[in-house]
Amino acid sequence: MIIAPKIRGFICTTAHPEGCAKHVAEQIAVVKNRGLIENGPKKV
Repeated sequence: MIIAPKIRGFICTTAHPEGCAKHVAEQIAVVKNRGLIENGPKKV
C-alpha cells in the first residue's frame, strides 16, 4: 500500500509509524553521540 503524504503546516499527518519511530531513534542517537555542550546549561 502506498501512502500519499498529507501535510498540514509543518506536520505530516500520514507518517508511517515504523518509519517515524526509526527516524526519532536516529535523531536521539545523533544527539547522544555529540556529547555535552561545553559551558552549556546545567539543568534543562
